[in-house]
Amino acid sequence: MGFLKAFGTAVLKITQIVTGIGPIYAGAVPQIANVVQTVVSDLTALAGIIQQVEVMGQALALSGPQKLTAAAPAIAQIVLRSDLMIHHNIKDQAKFASAISGLASNVADLLNSLEDKVPTSDKT
Repeated sequence: MGFLKAFGTAVLKITQIVTGIGPIYAGAVPQIANVVQTVVSDLTALAGIIQQVEVMGQALALSGPQKLTAAAPAIAQIVLRSDLMIHHNIKDQAKFASAISGLASNVADLLNSLEDKVPTSDKT
């Protein structure tokens, strides 16, 4: 089994975990349904970036730190467009960059913590 299939499954598992929990909260407190959907969307986008960078990193034989550097700008864009940043300006650019790097690293660690068992079927 290849890493890319396992990674794709990991991305789906994150979505399933969040999606599975989300309706419970959305049903209990209908006012947060949009927030739950936003969180699911942002987590999926973050995982997708890590997946894309992993594929690119394997194709270009990038090291872990190089992949982290490659992921950071796209991760920053998701954070900057999030509701979290509405009406806020970045005061400390170095601290923001460090937080983005940590976020990218933590999402990769989260995905790597998941099982790599990928169910497959032969379509030929």
